[in-house]
Amino acid sequence: MFGCCHDAGLGLSQDHAMAARYYRLAADQGLAEAQAALGGCYDEGQGVPQDNALAVHYYRLAADQGIAKAQAALGQCYALGQGLPQSHNEAVRLFRLAADQGLADAQSDVGYCYSLGMGLEQDYYEGARWFRLAANQGIARAQYSLGRCYFAGDGLVQGFEEAARWLRLGADQDHAIGQVMLGKMLVGDGPGYARVPADIPAGAKLLARAAQCAELQFARERIEALAALLRHADQLESPPSGPKQPTGTFCGHTGPSC
Repeated sequence: MFGCCHDAGLGLSQDHAMAARYYRLAADQGLAEAQAALGGCYDEGQGVPQDNALAVHYYRLAADQGIAKAQAALGQCYALGQGLPQSHNEAVRLFRLAADQGLADAQSDVGYCYSLGMGLEQDYYEGARWFRLAANQGIARAQYSLGRCYFAGDGLVQGFEEAARWLRLGADQDHAIGQVMLGKMLVGDGPGYARVPADIPAGAKLLARAAQCAELQFARERIEALAALLRHADQLESPPSGPKQPTGTFCGHTGPSC
């Protein structure tokens, strides 16, 4: 309990090193939740030096006691070969254990495994089914993935309006790739994207938000090209008389974290 309080700064000063110390005291007594939390500390280097091997050690202790979030985290370690030899089969097994307990992030991971054929036979229908379970619990990356399934018709009936609906749910949570895809749909950017009613200003704003993500700098060129379209659309919607007021859409925009 003291570890959680120090970790989150609840009633105590936030101190990640002190949180890790209390997690270790509880973990050494076999408390599974503390083992999972200490694994996370080592995984992220929060309050302790980053150490993949120790992260795996504590995740495994908690996972063996049935802690879903530890099972999912250990599955990620296997999927990436982080702190142990890579094994997609073992990753899928652990994701499924956590997903069957209702852990939404793990359900999304199972969806990815089916969609990519990673550790099991590729099955778009099963991928979409697991994405939907996670998306209905509000997981942004699952909402994006389900939107892509609808867009491509992977595992379900193709539907662009439904694709846009799920992409928007993810984009509203700052899922940057979802913002790019929905933005391109709204501005009709390229073959296959002009499948929903056009909304160039909204699409360009989504792309502008996505470009703030360091991993998506490739979107910047597209945003610059669409900026002129956005200004043109604003001019068409403005009253014919009086000076044009700046929209501020691109100037001084503070983007979301990724």
